[in-house]
Amino acid sequence: MYSLGVVFFELWHPFETSMERHVVLSNLKQKGELPAAWVAEFPEQASLLRHLMSQSPSDRPSATELIQTAFPPQMEYELLDNILRTMQTSEDRSVYDKVVNAIFNEQILEMKSHHQHAIVRHDTTSIQFTDVDTEIRDYVAEVTREVFKQHCAKRLEIVPMRLLEDCQQFNRNTVKLLTYGGDMLELCYELRLPFANWVIANQKSSFKRYEISSVYRRAIGHSPPNPYLQGDFDILGGASALTEAEALKVTMDVLARFFQLDLCGIHLNHANLLEAIWSWAGIKAEHRQKVAELLSMMASLRPQSSKRKSKWVVIRRQLLQELNLAEATVNRLQTVGLRFCGAADQALPRLRGALPTDKPTRKALDELTELFSYLRVWRIEKHVYVDALMPPTENYHRDLFFQIYLEKDNHPGSLTDGGLLAVGGRYDYLLHQMWDHQSKTNPPAAVGTSLALETIIQHSSIDFNPIRNQAATNILVCSRGGGGLLVERMELVAELWEENIKAEFVPVPDPSLTEQYEYASEHDIKCLVIITEMGVSQTGIVKVTLTWKLAQFFVLFSVGILYSSEYSIFLLNDNVNRFGISILRGRKMLRGKILSDSCWMQLQHSLETLLFGIRWDSIHLLSSCKEVKHKQD
Repeated sequence: MYSLGVVFFELWHPFETSMERHVVLSNLKQKGELPAAWVAEFPEQASLLRHLMSQSPSDRPSATELIQTAFPPQMEYELLDNILRTMQTSEDRSVYDKVVNAIFNEQILEMKSHHQHAIVRHDTTSIQFTDVDTEIRDYVAEVTREVFKQHCAKRLEIVPMRLLEDCQQFNRNTVKLLTYGGDMLELCYELRLPFANWVIANQKSSFKRYEISSVYRRAIGHSPPNPYLQGDFDILGGASALTEAEALKVTMDVLARFFQLDLCGIHLNHANLLEAIWSWAGIKAEHRQKVAELLSMMASLRPQSSKRKSKWVVIRRQLLQELNLAEATVNRLQTVGLRFCGAADQALPRLRGALPTDKPTRKALDELTELFSYLRVWRIEKHVYVDALMPPTENYHRDLFFQIYLEKDNHPGSLTDGGLLAVGGRYDYLLHQMWDHQSKTNPPAAVGTSLALETIIQHSSIDFNPIRNQAATNILVCSRGGGGLLVERMELVAELWEENIKAEFVPVPDPSLTEQYEYASEHDIKCLVIITEMGVSQTGIVKVTLTWKLAQFFVLFSVGILYSSEYSIFLLNDNVNRFGISILRGRKMLRGKILSDSCWMQLQHSLETLLFGIRWDSIHLLSSCKEVKHKQD
């Protein structure tokens, strides 16, 4: 804007000699002085010029603001402004309808079509991808869907376009379309806002959903909107940090199918922590947005890396020269970036020692610490960084949030350097903003992750592997006593996911057994794994409850039942005449009697069918009989 001001002045002030030009421009740049005669003749131009060449960059107009300045006015612009003003203020739609009819006039459209055909001979827009590219895209979407389903999420299909008047506005640069009838349509900018609207409308308090669909961005020039394939996973309800941990677990499970996880860096931050950094460094509220934009230039670089340190040189110069920040303020920001950002287990203690211990900051550091401890349980603590200067990608992330990148330092020179693979975090704030404040209930907690499937498709070396058939039954891993046995529940559910078994757990540290039964009932889960403190500590045996409409029975089995060749199963029915089946190191016994090979094979098949829920209606294994009979029994 400053340079544009100098050019603008030269266009409006002709010079007689080179010396005059040098003197006048030098006075303008160094002292801000304008020739008095020129100011008197062109007062409006002088006012605009002072605005463009303001000493403070924040006081200069943006390009958009400059374009909107009605200077110099043109006759056709004044006529158009009058028409638009009439359309906006008048209740009579006749002027608006005439404009829309002119836009969609068949003769005009036909003339444009002929003109375009004269320039472009071959239509290449009908087929977007080749058959091979389409196969790769389908594979990436299917793998992502498989992982989402393993975590027991249900799909909610998003409507790709909506009437603009029906959409709650969040200052989005969305793609807007005009219909022949004059209605404005908005293409889906993201997959989370429609889900939030559904949550509000249905007053949901606990739910897991996923969606894989395209989001749209404006194209440059006269081109159709650009679609980008995205995958979203959301968790309603649950405790803070625990649900964020599962969102990250889901994300990393997907990425593990396409990349080496050593190449993926998880960058964590908390809105309260970022606010504390702004205050500690002395960043004024009016400068924070522009400071965040500059700092985001190094978001893809691993903290403490040599490339990030080099980038600081450029960012420091811009902070000092373009934003006019005090050197002491920039020094504090740089201290945070170089000393207090890094591996989570090292950065968190440093931040605790350096920042004030006010309640919001303490809450942020506690939640980050708790989140990191949960990630350790799931063995994804490597390459987890606390990036205290990282701004959120969405303004509704007001708590924990994260971004996952391909790390530059680990593959220098690659096309995938610094690719943003996923973003996510807690968005309670969004639901609070949208919630009906007259409602007697409070909005639920909510966490989500968004995977850039388009980036995965472009940058990963896809190796097609057959997708395994999924079990039809969801398993809820529960606990009884032992303070919730959260770590044990997390470890067991992770092993079930690795075996492609759909499983979940109530995402709170210490739920009661009643709460877990209610959760199972609400989410139509028929198989419950119940871990007890005594069973885990002494025998390594857990209890499984399979709930049916008319029957309930228990299976006691070791943690290794679903993936080990040596395990123990104890099957009990729920009525008075109980019988037990023991399978120890391949020894096949029923109440001490050796089973025949055919009977053993049928029993084994029946157990597999029962556990994996393939054919529930065909199972009649649990009866009052004291021996295992054939299939008809």
